[in-house]
Amino acid sequence: MNSIYFDNAATTPVADEVLDAMIPYLKTNFGNSSSIHSFGKSAKVLIEDTRDLISQIIGSKPREIYFTSGGTESNNQSLKGLAFASLDTKKNEFITTKIEHLAVLDTLNYLKEKFGFKIHFIETDNYGFINFDSLNEKINENTLCVSVMHSNNETGVINDINKISEYKNKNNFTIHSDTIQSFGKGILKLTELNCDIATISSHKIYGPKGIAAVYIKDKIKTDKFIHGGSQERNSRGGTENIPGIAGFKKALEILISKYESDILHYTKIKNYIIENLKKDFRDKLILNTPEKNSLPNIINLSVNLEKSNVDPEMLLILLDLDGIAVSGGSACTSGSHKPSHVLLSLGIDEKTALATIRISIGRYNTLEEADKLIKVLKKII
Repeated sequence: MNSIYFDNAATTPVADEVLDAMIPYLKTNFGNSSSIHSFGKSAKVLIEDTRDLISQIIGSKPREIYFTSGGTESNNQSLKGLAFASLDTKKNEFITTKIEHLAVLDTLNYLKEKFGFKIHFIETDNYGFINFDSLNEKINENTLCVSVMHSNNETGVINDINKISEYKNKNNFTIHSDTIQSFGKGILKLTELNCDIATISSHKIYGPKGIAAVYIKDKIKTDKFIHGGSQERNSRGGTENIPGIAGFKKALEILISKYESDILHYTKIKNYIIENLKKDFRDKLILNTPEKNSLPNIINLSVNLEKSNVDPEMLLILLDLDGIAVSGGSACTSGSHKPSHVLLSLGIDEKTALATIRISIGRYNTLEEADKLIKVLKKII
């Protein structure tokens, strides 16, 4: 049985062209970029060319781009870096939402428990749109950072990050945004969000795992995250992942050429699935993704347990047995048999949250695969 992959928000398949671009840096151009000989220079040129490319795409300066091992490290580096750089100041409060990725929430909880930083949570509606009156109430002279993801990785809701900058008039603070799900699916020029720090990851755009980047605006002071070397302008020690950067670069080049067609493709399949779900399931399914201001590739839906006798804990297994790969939420919490913290924070009860799936569409999905997904859901529900 051929499996159908609708879990592209968790990770995307590596494009063939990306793999081809990586192989030379695994076999022949294997030098360490810190070495002064020709092997090292070749690796150094690749790093800086990729840094330049990212800066051109997102609208930043090359020196504002730092390579990391992934989105989780990028968020850790950003938030811990901000916190540790401000230990001798009165700026000791973070403002965020309860529906952030755990890479943000767990990091902030660590800073609270170990270093006494305070965390305030912005209220959101049932889809995850932030309440700006709630944000305004929580900003004060001690606010160090407001961290709100541009689009939620589970529901696909897109928040107005740009508007947060309007609240910096009275009290200056740093705006951090996890833009990993958004990049390539709803926005490219991240600097248009008016945020100070933003994160992107290779494996969400058909590149390899283990390589990502964080944009940190020039004026923002962050402490060094990994010690033991002067790489990344003395901000992150350690030998760079040269093959990963080569793959990241090729994935970015493909993304630029396919961006508009990708968005149209995602939107077409998303609309097709939603229309058919509404027609065939009526009140047996609950749509948790807003039809406006959401990513074009994510559909989050719950089984209405009052109208169906599906066992919530069997839903993903039954789909997988029929050759459909989807998730129950963030890949970082899947397999825990616990309901998504995002859905619980949005007011969804525990049983319904367990009976929830996230369908995330990718570049290689087809309408025929969408038909198979709908057919299998009919069989199960």
